[in-house]
Amino acid sequence: MLGRRMDEGRANARIRWVAAMVLGLAFSAGVAAQDAGSTGYDTQDARLNAAYKALSASLDNAGRNALRDEERQWIAGRDQACGVTPGAVVKNTCTTTQTSFRADELEKRVRGATTPPAKQGAAAIAGDWGYRTECNLGHFVQLHVSSLGAAPEGTWSDGNHSMGSSGRFKGEWRDGKLYLRFCADETERDGYPACPAFGNVDGYVVPEGKRLAWYHADSSKYVSLDRVAKGGKAPLDKQCKDDM
Repeated sequence: MLGRRMDEGRANARIRWVAAMVLGLAFSAGVAAQDAGSTGYDTQDARLNAAYKALSASLDNAGRNALRDEERQWIAGRDQACGVTPGAVVKNTCTTTQTSFRADELEKRVRGATTPPAKQGAAAIAGDWGYRTECNLGHFVQLHVSSLGAAPEGTWSDGNHSMGSSGRFKGEWRDGKLYLRFCADETERDGYPACPAFGNVDGYVVPEGKRLAWYHADSSKYVSLDRVAKGGKAPLDKQCKDDM
């Protein structure tokens, strides 16, 4: 009986030893995976921070504030998507992947902000553009693109027979499109702040044949503009097919 108990004791000891080894190996594997995940996250986070700083440096105060608010919203969205408690730093596959995607996006925007378009493409946008129709209350739009460097600028006006507004814009090149931020000449109008402050990106323009298409930020077309000779007027649209 005593020998049997000793054998059972040794067997139980071996079981406990094996269990301890398994737990030890699992813990080591978990630590290794966590370390690998942390390294991957830190790499992508460093990319994102570098791109964010470079993009921020290319913007004015209004643009930097808009980028800051955008980044805060992205962080909140990433944490929600990955099940992370707000304010916590979790370095796992989900947060690493989302941070990588965000770094890719900001790096692309940095390249667009610092690299002007081809000279031919810039020349296609420079100058005066307009649209006018007498249909309904009428609709009259003018856009003057005066500078085509890395940070294009110009003026705009938009209205009808009963009301209208005008101001200035600043642009940013991205993938051959000129993205625009606006300000209003007098007081805040149509959501645009009074100059010299500029709002968030509100749309973009891009050449389409001999015309300049103006799109909203959601990529829906607002209006197609014709080139206008200096001091002249845009062709009158008599078809009542304003692209609003």
